[in-house]
Amino acid sequence: MFTNRMIHLQKERVNRLKGILSPYRVCGYLIICFVTSAHAGDWIISPGVGIEQIYTDNAFLTSENEESDTISVVRPTISIYKEGARASLDLNYAPEYRHYWDETEDNDVVHYLRTEGNVELVENHLFLDGWLRADRTNITSSGRTGINGLTGTADDTDFYSVGLSPYYTARLGSIAVLEARYTGDSVDYAEDSQSDSVGNRVDIAFGSGSSFTNQIWEVLAQHTVVDYDNLDDDNETTIFRAELIQQLTHQWALTFAAGYEEYNLAVTQDSDDAIWSLGAIYTPNPGTRVAIGFGERTFGDDYYLDFSHRSSRTIWTASYEQDFVSAREEVSNLPLFQRQDEFGNLVRDPILDSPPSLTRTAFTPSLTEDFYEIKRFITGFTYQTLRSSMRLRGGYYERIYDRSGRDTEDLELGLTFTRRLSRLMNGLFQIAFVDHEEDALIYDQWTASLGLNYQIGNDSRIALGLTHLERDADVDLLSYEENHASIRFTTLF
Repeated sequence: MFTNRMIHLQKERVNRLKGILSPYRVCGYLIICFVTSAHAGDWIISPGVGIEQIYTDNAFLTSENEESDTISVVRPTISIYKEGARASLDLNYAPEYRHYWDETEDNDVVHYLRTEGNVELVENHLFLDGWLRADRTNITSSGRTGINGLTGTADDTDFYSVGLSPYYTARLGSIAVLEARYTGDSVDYAEDSQSDSVGNRVDIAFGSGSSFTNQIWEVLAQHTVVDYDNLDDDNETTIFRAELIQQLTHQWALTFAAGYEEYNLAVTQDSDDAIWSLGAIYTPNPGTRVAIGFGERTFGDDYYLDFSHRSSRTIWTASYEQDFVSAREEVSNLPLFQRQDEFGNLVRDPILDSPPSLTRTAFTPSLTEDFYEIKRFITGFTYQTLRSSMRLRGGYYERIYDRSGRDTEDLELGLTFTRRLSRLMNGLFQIAFVDHEEDALIYDQWTASLGLNYQIGNDSRIALGLTHLERDADVDLLSYEENHASIRFTTLF
């Protein structure tokens, strides 16, 4: 958390905060409406609909006595993007109606939503961020994961997050910039057994002004309180931190951080300690950048890495970080409908243009109130030409809990290859591997898919797909296979 902020201090600040009381939900919707109606300008609006017919040979994801089903999916979509001088809006919503013809599951509507908005209330000083999210995740880290999330849904729950974050900024001459921010959010789960929560957070930060040409510095004080419905005590965290980036040459910079953090937690053991880190940033050319460092946090040694290399056709990224977080934080930040591609280009319709996914992420955390240390390594490589695209990805996630028997390790590897076969037809090949280890369950999982996509006119397409999933677990009853065939029609209005 500390080192990542240092690495990106040069970039525009983004909303990193979460927390809101339930009455503010209405305000969140009003902000979105205000942003939509009060500021004219260029809009990107992409309404559409998708209709899919699917056959699966193992609807319950069982190791034997498999039952098949035919599933119809209707998915209306809307994507709206507006960025202006005083307000911005990024809305992506796709409610998905699922009809199970053989009644292996209850017919259901799953809401997928990512909406973010910002409005400048007082010019150059007072701003307001707001966001709404809806998604689905596993309840436990060992939960079953079916193809496209349509099977094995007994291990799933829907979750909803809404937040508001007003903040005030002021320049103290050319010496410093002040930002004071309050953020609140609520996270609610559809499953009654999961604990809903409300968070409140206050940040006060001083950062370097324009008079500092070779230094970027910031001093931050932060206090967070999260109230869970089923806990008598709150989770409280307090952080004081000072950070500095010192530019040495055009290619080299040093990074420093020091401070104090305190965790008073309802479930996990309380902890507090001094923190520090030391690192370097190397930028040999405009397309390559490496940041590396080490330090100490309350959980022990702390290391980080941030690497990126770009060319006209390729991009390679890698990052490693350690942090002390909760499942509430991780789940609230799951990626959904990305507005930019790997090369930083604007995606006009993030819903339809999102990278195809065989299964939902298999390494999401169990939904508990614990804080835990997470070690996370992520890397990706993309090669793109006019007709072909190849994406390689890898990830390693280790979660270390105070309570015994909860630690997990997950390794993910994946390849996606697309090829334009003709002017109107594209082909897809995708393969993914996941290795999961914890006390309760160890398994390897393979998924492979073939697909064809045919363009009909300018705004419609039809897609055919075949997918195979196989999980090999140390417990035979938790092993299963699934085969999946689909035909999908999508169109924009």
